[in-house]
Amino acid sequence: MSPSRPAPPRAILLATDLGARCDRALSRALQLARQWNARLVVATVLPPAPAQQMIAGVLDAPDPLAREHARQAVEWRLRRDLGAEADGVALEVRVGEGHVGRAVLELAAETGCGMVVTGIASDPVFELPALGSTVLWLTRHCPLPLLVVHRRVRAPYCNLVVATDFSESAHHATRQALVLFGPPLRLTLVHALESPGSALLAGDRDALQAQARLRANEQARDFQAGLPALVAPCQVQAVIEPGDPARLLRQHAEAEDVDLAVVGTHGRGALFELLIGSIARRLVATLETDTLLVRDPRSLPPAP
Repeated sequence: MSPSRPAPPRAILLATDLGARCDRALSRALQLARQWNARLVVATVLPPAPAQQMIAGVLDAPDPLAREHARQAVEWRLRRDLGAEADGVALEVRVGEGHVGRAVLELAAETGCGMVVTGIASDPVFELPALGSTVLWLTRHCPLPLLVVHRRVRAPYCNLVVATDFSESAHHATRQALVLFGPPLRLTLVHALESPGSALLAGDRDALQAQARLRANEQARDFQAGLPALVAPCQVQAVIEPGDPARLLRQHAEAEDVDLAVVGTHGRGALFELLIGSIARRLVATLETDTLLVRDPRSLPPAP
């Protein structure tokens, strides 16, 4: 009996504060649920108990009746807003309480979800700081693929760019993208060459950069050769240029009208430091392209 082929998740969790900008993430989550024939879990999180109760040392247990009323209100609003848009999708509404990121991950685990989808809010007075901090927290702690939606849905993802340093982390993220969205796909591997030291003479810098480019081209060929058979029907190219990885990724995404940027959130070298240190601010918050963040499984704590 042949081993089972990797498959997209059977359930997707949409983390939403029900703000207007989250409609884009909701539409994308519905599109993916249909594409994968997956169940869609819509999760929102109630605020924790009032601060004054905590200060007074009186912290009531969560009221199950209040939570059920909140769940019913959220479900009513969703179904009212969606109308026929959700027809044919198995839809489940869940309401958590407390720290938004932790509650989202708990609900994802409880409902057997294999991906978390969220969006970027647009209200700088209320929505943006809270949602921004949640996205930041999820980029560091979410063990599942995390899809951050910026754009309106036009079609299924088909033009992808992968930020790669040719590490196993980047390889894992690329394989995940192929399983989720391909084939066929147009797949671009973007690699930023490290610049030689400024103290070197110009001729030395040019020679070292030429050597680095040759080595990167060889790594790109090896990288592609190690991808699963799913890549065969896809158009794959490598973009190898000197410069800042985030800037290079953003420039390519804008010039080529990329649908989705794929980033591994654990790796090695300068790219790893870039992604862990400022991913939400430099990519999620500034890249006008939907972004899939894939955690390297080696960075996850062992199962109990």
